[in-house]
Amino acid sequence: MSFCSNTVITCCVTAISMGVAQAEMPSLKNEELAAWSSAYSALESMNPKWGVQSAEVLKAMSDAGEPVVYLDVRTKAEWEKGIIEGAVKITLTNLATENGMALLPDSKLAIIAVYCKSGHRSALAIPFLQRYGYVNAVSMSGGYSGLVAAGYPVAIPGD
Repeated sequence: MSFCSNTVITCCVTAISMGVAQAEMPSLKNEELAAWSSAYSALESMNPKWGVQSAEVLKAMSDAGEPVVYLDVRTKAEWEKGIIEGAVKITLTNLATENGMALLPDSKLAIIAVYCKSGHRSALAIPFLQRYGYVNAVSMSGGYSGLVAAGYPVAIPGD
C-alpha cells in the first residue's frame, strides 16, 4: 500500500470516527495517527485464514458450540430490514465512542465476527478493534447477505 493510500485511509477513518462536523479539525495526536496508519498497513498483510472468515466457517464454529460475538456495524436503517439474532449492533461511526465500546465483550480474547452489508465497513472496524486488544476480531466475508445465505436466524425489528 502506498504512502498516499495510507494517508487517505487515515484521513477517512479520522473523519468517520469523529463525525462529519468535526472532520475538518482533527484532534488526534501524531502518535494516534501513526497507529491508525500502521494498523491499516497491517490490513494488507492480514492472514486470510483468520483476518477474514466466511459466514459458513463462523456459523460452523457457532453450531459446534464455539462462542462467537457477531458485531453488526451497519446503519440503523439497514438494521430495520433485518438483523442476525443476538448480534451486537454498533454503527461504524459509533464504534469508537464510549457507548460503542461499552457494548463490546469484556474478554479481549472473544471471537468477534464483524459484518456489514458488503465487507467494507467491517474491514475498517478490524484495526480499531485490534488496536484496543481484541486479538480475535475478524471481518466476515459476504456480509449480512452471506449470513442469511449461510442460514443464520434473522429477526425483523418490530415483529
